[in-house]
Formats: sequence, structure tokens, C-alpha cells
Amino acid sequence: MDINIVVSCKFIRMKKTFILPVLTILFFVGSIQKSMAWGKTGHSLVAEVAFKLLDDSTQKIVKQYLGNLTIEEAANWMDNERSNSYYNFMRPWHYINIDKGAKYTPGPEKNILSVLHSAIVELRNRKATDMSKKEIKNRLLLIFHLVGDIHQPLHNGYSIDKGGNTIEITSPYVSGNLHSIWDTQILEYKRIDLDTCMNYYKNMPDDEIAEIRKVNELKWMYESRSYLDRVYSLENNYMDLKYIDNNISVIKRQLVIGGIRLASVLNELFNPANKG
Repeated sequence: MDINIVVSCKFIRMKKTFILPVLTILFFVGSIQKSMAWGKTGHSLVAEVAFKLLDDSTQKIVKQYLGNLTIEEAANWMDNERSNSYYNFMRPWHYINIDKGAKYTPGPEKNILSVLHSAIVELRNRKATDMSKKEIKNRLLLIFHLVGDIHQPLHNGYSIDKGGNTIEITSPYVSGNLHSIWDTQILEYKRIDLDTCMNYYKNMPDDEIAEIRKVNELKWMYESRSYLDRVYSLENNYMDLKYIDNNISVIKRQLVIGGIRLASVLNELFNPANKG
């Protein structure tokens, strides 16, 4: 990855899970943002698309590391643990806020970009660092979820409105804030399912798919942000059917390319043919 991200995801093993130092946890609890990209349905779709694109041997290895978790459960694990205060330190890992027109500058705070990048790098180096199966599973759970999150534009949004969380929408079709509507309601209103996603994938040009497969987390983040003007194309915060119809193509595409990229990461890390 051609960026200078210096923040690594370091885990301290304790009993059967992992934690960060207490001071770090306290720091992050003070800056929590409510966000659950794609909701259960969307995250499951990203994982399902990814597994449709993996060969049987790679699927088997990944499932072995996930243990008793299904791929849908793995994709939603970070959101499912939000009710567990023990994992409060992970809340800022779901997103990154960058002011409009500004560029990403690496810093000491963990965010979706730094955590996802670190998890991938650590798994690439798992043999050299003698990583345990539990540690591998922990990184996998981060990757399954955060690849989905980074493809929801508002998880790469603006700090002024906390990624759309403070913008209340008026609409006869959906309800709530802009972020939550993009997370779940539009895709559910339009009944996006696995068949919808795979049909979209089958109509994509091979050269486009080959470009999408390249693992570059910074590029993924900026691609998602490129849709923000469309996300905010509302008058008086009113969302009509035209807006939904105009943006469902963005949501569908982001779910599909999220699946393609998750498959690409898993293939690189776990396909037996790639062992060097």
C-alpha cells in the first residue's frame, strides 16, 4: 500500500479475547460515534459476494479460522458487540471523519483506515510473527467488517455532522438520520439481495474487476468519499423517491465491490496457491 500509515493495530491478549491499554480505551470512549454501516443485511451481502468469488480451498481455510462463526456472523461481529461495553474501544474503528476538501493525514488515533490496513499487514506477516489462531481470527473479524464499512460513503464522511448522523431526514419512504438511512433503509426498501449483487457483478467488465481487486485501502476510502456529493444532494433534508432511485446504484455497486475486495484480501492471505 503506497501510503504512510504508521498506526498499527496492537492487541494485548487476555484470557480468550484482546484488549487495548486502559488509557486508550478511556480516550476512545469519549469520542464515540453511532454508526453501523450497511446494517446486518449489507454486511452479510458483502461477505456472501466475497465467498462466491473464492475457490473451495480458500473458503475452507477461512472458515477454519472463523471457528463456529458463519461468514455472516463474522461480517457483523463488530456491530453485534456494540452492546458489550468491554469493546467500547473499537467504536472509532468503524469510520473516519475528514473535513470536506481535506486530505487524510495519519495520526495517533485509530480509525477505519489505519485499523483495516494494520489487520491486513499483520496477517500477511503472521508466519514471521508466529501469530496464534486466536489472533488470526481477531484480525479476520476486523477485515470482514471493516471492508464493508469503508465502502459505505458516510463512514468516510465529515466531522461537522458526524458522517451524516446529525442530519434528520424527512421522507414518506424512510426515516431517521442520513447515516442510518444509507446504512440499511435504502437497500432494504429496494430489496437488494445476493442475486441482485451477483447479477450486477456478472455484468461488470473483466478489466474493471481486475482493477477493483487491487488491495489499496486508502484508494478505497477516497473512492467512497467521491460519492458524498450525491449522498448530500437533498433539498431541505427531504428524501424523495427520485433520490432513492438515483442512489441505489451507488449502494449496489459499493456492496459488490466491497465483496470483490474482501475476496481479494482473503485470497491473497489464505489461498494455498499463494504460499511463498
